[in-house]
Amino acid sequence: MSDSTIFRNTKGTIGILFDQIDRGELGLPELQRPFVWGTTKVRDLFDSMYRGYPIGYFLFWANDSDDQIKVKQIGKNEKDAIVPRSLIIDGQQRLTALYCIVKNRSVINKDFKSEKIVISFNPILEAFKVANAATIQNKEYIPDISKMFESSTFTFINSYLKQLEEYKEKVEANKVLISKRINDGKTLNTKEIEFIVTRFNQLEEVLEEQEFAVMKLKDKIPLTADDKYAILEFLNKEIIYNKDEIAARINRLAQLKEYPYEALEINSNVDEEVVAEIFTRINSKGTILNQADFVLTLLSVFWEKGRKIINDYCESFTVVPDNKTKPSPYNHLCNLDAQDVVRINIGVGFKRGRMKDAYAILKGRDLVTRRYNVNEREKQFEVFKKTNKIVIDNTNWHRFISIITSCGFKNKEFLSSKNALIYSYTLFLICLSDYKYDHKELEKLISKWFFMVTLTSRYSSSPESQMESDLNRIKDCKTTSDLTKFINNTIQSVLTNDFWDITLPKDLLVTSSANSPAGNVFFACQIKNGEKALFSDKHVGDLFDPTLKLKKKSLDRHHLFPSNYLKNEGFQQTERNQIANMVYLEFLLNIDISDDPPIKYMADITAKYYLSKEDKLKKELENHSIPSDFFNMDYNSFLEMRRVCMANYIRKTFESL
Repeated sequence: MSDSTIFRNTKGTIGILFDQIDRGELGLPELQRPFVWGTTKVRDLFDSMYRGYPIGYFLFWANDSDDQIKVKQIGKNEKDAIVPRSLIIDGQQRLTALYCIVKNRSVINKDFKSEKIVISFNPILEAFKVANAATIQNKEYIPDISKMFESSTFTFINSYLKQLEEYKEKVEANKVLISKRINDGKTLNTKEIEFIVTRFNQLEEVLEEQEFAVMKLKDKIPLTADDKYAILEFLNKEIIYNKDEIAARINRLAQLKEYPYEALEINSNVDEEVVAEIFTRINSKGTILNQADFVLTLLSVFWEKGRKIINDYCESFTVVPDNKTKPSPYNHLCNLDAQDVVRINIGVGFKRGRMKDAYAILKGRDLVTRRYNVNEREKQFEVFKKTNKIVIDNTNWHRFISIITSCGFKNKEFLSSKNALIYSYTLFLICLSDYKYDHKELEKLISKWFFMVTLTSRYSSSPESQMESDLNRIKDCKTTSDLTKFINNTIQSVLTNDFWDITLPKDLLVTSSANSPAGNVFFACQIKNGEKALFSDKHVGDLFDPTLKLKKKSLDRHHLFPSNYLKNEGFQQTERNQIANMVYLEFLLNIDISDDPPIKYMADITAKYYLSKEDKLKKELENHSIPSDFFNMDYNSFLEMRRVCMANYIRKTFESL
């Protein structure tokens, strides 16, 4: 092996790995996830091994550190080794599945709860199934193969064969009943069909007419007289179990502990970041680990209760509170996941924006020696625990959401970036926990900040780097006055006159999209200002009520110059779908306007709703930043003028905050 190689090859049997797990010599590193496989994957793994198929390499990481005391062990038995000699990086799901089935142990699932996986095996059909009521009732199945691995194979086989003979009498009686139902032309139920299919699958030689009849039966297609005869022909045959063959198959399953494995073991002096890089490169089908995974796993290892608290909090976003439930963070704008909560924690508690730095901080790494310090780690976790109470406080969250909705962002449709919300909440909590803000002043500052970061997409490109930069500036703020000055100066440096007069109108020169920040902010401004929908007495905000569950939205985005009209005039789709060509209308009115040119439908609307009310119509158009004579303008001139009007409207709304 070359001196530059950072790994070595190892091989052996699965049973050897089980012994290492039992002794505590092989464990899970902090960067690994809990068991997330579904039961069908476990079933398929055993089926593959039973058939002699390869199951892929394992990737281990040699461990000679005494500092990783809390590395997770597999299983719950007492271990001889306090610190594992090796850590499993790739293959955790496979090895955990095998170990917990063979050793009859529970797994810790993705919700960090104990769960028992039960796999059944039919040695007559050589079929594996996830255990269910059918595999328990059908005594041809070994209902839980874990029980087989716990006893002597010889004893288990004899016990199974004895049980099989007793079950045979029940099967023969069932055959008589089902045969009679077929002869009487009765419709078979699901269990009876399954019984016939099981008997069919046991046939060593299958006739084509029998296979065809069973297929029709499974698909619940009416059977002909010939179909019934074909089924009855094999159904009425005496059941003969080949005991030698059955014994050989059970013994073959028992020998899976001797299944060979091959692995690569990474040297102990390789750090976590390199290991993660290796993992993602050699396992392209795996889920790529990122820094958030590292931090979440640290929580699982060093503060398992806290990880559960965060998980429960995130799950409660889906619970609509009522008189019988506890208060929850449920809202109509955004749900936070565990990574979001950790990100906010790190920003508030440590004033750091990069998850990579967060991992090093929580691990207790000395930035000079790059060694881990247990005392430092415990100190940092205390900060994290204290901050977490603030982050998941429902009162804080709902107060923040109330500020955002008061800015007009009443519907998640207007949130073009989740990061804008997450990082604005981070700033809100910093202001709340570290500085003594008057609540009115705080609401005003956060409103302006969120408005600015949304309009400019501040956290859309390299969000961690931008947040790190903002937090570094915040760390220099000693007083409330300092922080207020930083926030206002940052906003002013971004939202300059050139931004309002040049940049923003250009930002509106894009195709309409749900992710267009400028377009979303404009429509949010209309909600904030209490504007009514165009040509309607209903307010835009009311029609955007997220609590209304309608098959059809109350509002439609309408093309002021209808799309098909423009298409006939030779305009491309990107030109037709400009944000400046959009306005919200009640959907029934949108249907009425259809594809008429502006000059025609405006004449119809004026005659129907605005006779002798020209001033009212002019005001409504103004409130939607639409030139009062737009219907007489050519399309390109209209777009240019409306962009300027929309930019001015957004600016006026911002300055009123």
